[in-house]
Amino acid sequence: MAETLASYSVPEHHVKQYTSNVRHVLQAKGGILGPLVTRGSYRGEKIQLVNFIGPVEFVERTTVYGDTKLSELEHTQRWIVGSEWDAAVLVDRLDLLKMIYDPTSPYVEAFRMGAARKQDQIIMDKFFAVAKSGKDGATDVSFPAADTVLHGTTGLTLAKLRSLRKLIKKRLVDLRYTKPYIAVTSEQTDNLLGETTVQSADYNSIKPLVDGEVSTFMGFNFVPYESNGTGYGIPSHADSGTIRDCPVWVPEGMHYGTWDDLTITINNRPDKNNIKQIHGTFTAGATRVEDGKVFKVECKET
Repeated sequence: MAETLASYSVPEHHVKQYTSNVRHVLQAKGGILGPLVTRGSYRGEKIQLVNFIGPVEFVERTTVYGDTKLSELEHTQRWIVGSEWDAAVLVDRLDLLKMIYDPTSPYVEAFRMGAARKQDQIIMDKFFAVAKSGKDGATDVSFPAADTVLHGTTGLTLAKLRSLRKLIKKRLVDLRYTKPYIAVTSEQTDNLLGETTVQSADYNSIKPLVDGEVSTFMGFNFVPYESNGTGYGIPSHADSGTIRDCPVWVPEGMHYGTWDDLTITINNRPDKNNIKQIHGTFTAGATRVEDGKVFKVECKET
């Protein structure tokens, strides 16, 4: 009897190898934003607490036998909520199913790309979202309006970068040791390419007109980020046109957490004439951890 999709049983070690392959390429070629934020792994409840403390201040000792002067530390808590994410696809070719364990299988790359896009979306959605704080996570913390550079009916300009850099310094981010990231679409990249100063080799050691990109300028690392047709790109709002809300951050300002690593199963779908289904699932969440380390620059788009 000829072997069919319905009768073929995928060996368990092939499923494990396929899962391992997807995890490996996801780690090596993961999402855009994941490597640019802090990360953590959690177990148990899907709601976890992220703690951080404020700066420590030293005080002058004025007497030899005086009482110890205590410094009051600011303890801040933010809650991260994990959500479960699933992807399921049907396999209608027996030859591809038999080679599912091969690292070059198209299903490896398809699941890698899908998981990477979702990880990016999870982080992007939380840049300006309401964060949860307090002892039991009942306190809402909105994104501070004061940490926004308004669009002023223009795109991304040199003047906005200067205002942004000034604002970041006022929030006591030490730019000697860290370069903020700024996510931009092709519109904002094109805005900067039109700036004479950005084009000039006298101001920019990385010449953007050679490859048509702006990777770093004025102490910012530019992160190209498009929606890729999924509809989950950099957020925007309407104000006499489309205004792109580009996030600007240092890694300590955002946190991405995972609970269950990517798990994959391959089995029959009785409701689909027993055709094989590949099902993947993982649990993850993100939150803005520390205000004054995440900013917004509004850019008008044409």
